[in-house]
Amino acid sequence: MTIIEIEIIFIVSLLIMAGLVSCFETSITAASRAKIHRLENEGDMRAKKLEKLLKNREKVVSVMLLANNAINIIASALTTKFLLDIFGEIGVLYASVFLTIIVIIFGEILPKTIALQYPEKCALLFCFLIEFLYKIFAPTVDVIQKIVEFSIKVLRLKKIAKTKESELEEIRDAVDLKAKEGAIFKYDKDLLDGVLDLSDTEISEIMVHRKDIESINRNLKISEILKRAIDIGYTRIPLWQDNQENIVAILNVRKLLKALHFYKGEIDKFDINEVTSAPLFSPNTNTLRSQLFLFRKNRQRLALVVDEYGSLQGLVTLEDILEEIVGEIKEQDENSEINIIKTKSGVFKIAGKALIRDVNKKLNLNIAEIEEAHNLSAYIINYLGRIPEEREHFIINKISFEILKKKNNDIILIKIKKNKE
Repeated sequence: MTIIEIEIIFIVSLLIMAGLVSCFETSITAASRAKIHRLENEGDMRAKKLEKLLKNREKVVSVMLLANNAINIIASALTTKFLLDIFGEIGVLYASVFLTIIVIIFGEILPKTIALQYPEKCALLFCFLIEFLYKIFAPTVDVIQKIVEFSIKVLRLKKIAKTKESELEEIRDAVDLKAKEGAIFKYDKDLLDGVLDLSDTEISEIMVHRKDIESINRNLKISEILKRAIDIGYTRIPLWQDNQENIVAILNVRKLLKALHFYKGEIDKFDINEVTSAPLFSPNTNTLRSQLFLFRKNRQRLALVVDEYGSLQGLVTLEDILEEIVGEIKEQDENSEINIIKTKSGVFKIAGKALIRDVNKKLNLNIAEIEEAHNLSAYIINYLGRIPEEREHFIINKISFEILKKKNNDIILIKIKKNKE
């Protein structure tokens, strides 16, 4: 084998290596951590090795870039020398044109296109070679990174660290993107959005306001408590003493009915404490996620929401939180009030106590929630700085409002029409 043949084989080998490294680099950045993690759990040793590399993805990519540049420089030098020996000084031009075409097509575009099409397969296929290159070039990359970090300090540039909030936003963006691409259905998207909202939404935003809490006087006779409980229709009802904001116990109506059966109808002979439990109090700043854990820890399904001074603000249930994820849950025989109704003319009639979150979801609006104004009535009063009159019309942020019904200072029913842009 002649020296020329050896040089050709060496140059071709370097160009192939450059293409492979480009393929590795792209596959590492495009590979799904979730898919690799699943393969690792299934016992794939290559996935296990790759997962370790992906934990330090930035450094691995730096190694690939360094290796690729080193290979291209060596290949360029050898090709230039080879063509100079054959064609003389014009060989430099030939080398430049030849290498530019070869490197762009076979060293960059083709391997990176393949890697983007099959990122996990490419990364797994060459993970041992990636690890080998990583061990060779990692020390050099460490030195380069130190120089870069020093340069950043000199330039007084701040490194932006990834926060939990930014990572959640990335997940939201990914969900939105997949929904637009048709990869997931709208219902699935709503479920995922609901789960992601658990960490951002405070219980004060979904609670039943204290004025709307259905409760019973603890000092009433058992027979009267039973009648009132049946009228209310809930399985768990707060009991108050002295005043309605002083909740002292939570009545379990199912246990009450079982106890009545046990006492054979002599309802005023047993102690109400047998069918009640101590109330669970939660600060109004609790997130839905925190409240879920609190419900599970205390084996409760209902909590009373209080402010920083311990004053009663409202009530939240496990069902309220679940409805934020899956949507409204109704039993077949449940005749609860409908807070939002769409008329044939396309306008909406909405109860004043309807939560702004629900209004935004139903009407596809973006009404901003503010402190102490989580329902529509409070929002209007806060925005206007006064209590509007019945039949009064006004526009807030390109949305037409009309007060349909008012009782004393309480806004009962509102008409909303979305104005066209």
